[in-house]
Amino acid sequence: MKCLTCQPNVLLCQYADKYYILYRKGELMKKKMLVAVIIIIAVIIVVLAGWYVMFVHFGRGPAFPFLKTVEIGEDQMQSMQIAENSLMASVDTQEEAEEIAEQYGITLVSFENGIAVYQTEEDPYDVITRGQENGYHELSVNFIRRVE
Repeated sequence: MKCLTCQPNVLLCQYADKYYILYRKGELMKKKMLVAVIIIIAVIIVVLAGWYVMFVHFGRGPAFPFLKTVEIGEDQMQSMQIAENSLMASVDTQEEAEEIAEQYGITLVSFENGIAVYQTEEDPYDVITRGQENGYHELSVNFIRRVE
């Protein structure tokens, strides 16, 4: 067997008219570890991308598995009630809240910290539907939650 040193940690050996590359101690292990680390990083990236797609694009599940979700039982649902003919919207200014009231034909009750509360004589869901059909600013039903 005839061996030549090609690089500091690599030997090129000739045996029976064939050439063999021999790595000195540790070089092969370094390559295997590098491949393993690259595979682990790729798997982590794929998993994080999957969570992002499921949460942001499909709206399913928490953004990360450590965020807990709570299911509401029937007894808790009964403690949530709709305020009588009351609607609310997130707005920036008092003027914007008054414009929305004029659009919908409802009464502005209060505006505080970017939340406008409205009162209507109609069914709140009919008012919301009419606004969606006409492309008005989005309103939502004002819920009251009681702690028992």
